[in-house]
This record gives sequence, C-alpha cells and structure tokens, in this order.
Amino acid sequence: MNKKIIFYAGCVIALILPLIKSVHAFASGISLLMGIILASFSLILVPKNLGNIRKLTLNSAVVFFGFGLSISKVVAVGSKGIFQTAISLILVISIGLVLTKIFKMEKKLSQLIVFGTAICGGSAIAATSPVIEASDEDIALSTGIVFILNTVALFLFAFFINYFKLNAEQTGIWTALSIHDTSSVVSAAAFHSTEALRIATIMKLTRTLWIIPIVIVLSILNKSENKKIKFPIFILFFILASIVATIINLPAIYSLLTQIGKMMLSLALYMIGTSLNIQTIKKMTGKNLLYGVTLWIFSIISGYMIMMFL
Repeated sequence: MNKKIIFYAGCVIALILPLIKSVHAFASGISLLMGIILASFSLILVPKNLGNIRKLTLNSAVVFFGFGLSISKVVAVGSKGIFQTAISLILVISIGLVLTKIFKMEKKLSQLIVFGTAICGGSAIAATSPVIEASDEDIALSTGIVFILNTVALFLFAFFINYFKLNAEQTGIWTALSIHDTSSVVSAAAFHSTEALRIATIMKLTRTLWIIPIVIVLSILNKSENKKIKFPIFILFFILASIVATIINLPAIYSLLTQIGKMMLSLALYMIGTSLNIQTIKKMTGKNLLYGVTLWIFSIISGYMIMMFL
C-alpha cells in the first residue's frame, strides 16, 4: 500500500478513536504509539510541512478546550498558577545547571533540555534554539529526548494518578508542572476527569507563558541579534473561547467543540509519534538521555511538592 495512504489512514483512525467509548480515555496514547510504530518500521511517508501542521492541530485543540471553561475558572487557576509555575521554573533550571556540571554536558544541548523540561517541551526548544544559536543536531537530540519522556509520562502519570488517589485539582496541577509538552499534559490529566483536564490545560498554558521572559533573558545573555519573540497567540484565542463560553449559554455546542478538541489532540499525538523514529533514538547517547531523565525526575518530585504545599 502507498506510504502516503497509510499515513493519512492513521490520521483518520486517530480522529475516530476519541469517539469510541471503549478506548476514548486512552485515545491519545494509542494514537501516539501508532505513529511511533508506523514511523519506526518506515511504513509511512509524512508531509514535508508536518511540523507546522502538528503545531496548528495541537494549538487548535487547546483553543477548542477553551469552550469548556468559564473565564472565572481561567482567572482563578491561572492567577495561582503564575506563582506555582514560577517556583517550578526556578527549581528545575537551578538543578539543571548543577546537573550540567555533574554530567559534563555540552552547554547548548543542556540548555535546550533544561528549558524543554522547565517550560513546555518542544515549544520551548523551538523558541530558545535560535536565540542560543543551537545546532540542528542539538535541536533534534533534545527534541527526541523530550518526545521519549512525554511518551513515558502519558502512561506513568496514569499510574501515579490512581496510586496516589489524587483529586481533579491535584491531578491538573501536578501533570501541568511535571510533564513537558501540552499534548501529554492534557492527555495524562484526561485519564482522571474532565475537570482535571480543564485545570491542567489552564496551568500548562500559564507555564507556557514563561517562554517570553526566558527568551528575553537569553537574548540579553547571549547578545543575540535575533530579538524577535513569537508570542503564543493560541493562548489569546483560548482565553477568548472561554469568554464566549461564559457570556453565551450554549452548553450543547460547547460540548461538541470540546469533543472536537479531543479529536484534534488525538491527531496531534499521532503526528508527534511519527516524528519519533529509530533514527532519532539512535542519535541519543546514554549520558544525554540520563541527563534528561534525571532532570525530569527532579521536575516530577518538585511538581508534587508544589502541588501539595503551595
């Protein structure tokens, strides 16, 4: 069968999975694994602009989730989230600097992994890499490590949520503080409940906002000529969707839009999976991966402490 056809067939399956009651809670995880398997065995041919499509799909999914939120909830969780994410950011970056010396890591690669872990995974790597003038190899390696840990996080946190018997708020906060990419954050939170998903989405968006000051600081420290900062516009649309849902009472329509968001999230996870293949994994050395894992373990522990005591 044509490899392009297989890729697009996978897209259709990923979109349908959230609609199947028996597997809808695990739709994102299944889609992610499907993408990884198909890419690893070279069974698909992905579009050249898949990265842009994936980003648009994921951002659109988050915007659709906004219709399931009231703006009062966004403000309540978001205002508290500014403080919690700030503490998390400081702790993870600080331990990252220490681990960089212990592991004797290359500076730019370690920076990408640190910011990817502390802020928002691939988005932070994409935003900071041009500022620190990272090489393509460093970008591919750090992104690959983040993708692997995101895959693990999706299933690991499903276990954590059940083992620690967390409530919706605890689940939303911990997943948002401890998992790299938005896709895995909202997917892991969705294992608990819709309320946990809502809180996690808001907290993760709050965490994502830290890209802006981080890029500004890096620009100054690295004296980069590239002063252009790309503000995550999808956050504004997410807030706008929440305002609309608060002012206009159309619960049936908003429920449908939220379901569309879940379908788009499943599709985004599939496309992310197709980017993580054997070739990417082979580029990783034991030291680099161990560095990323060690930093992430600290992020999980600090995220749990912040969730419990702040």
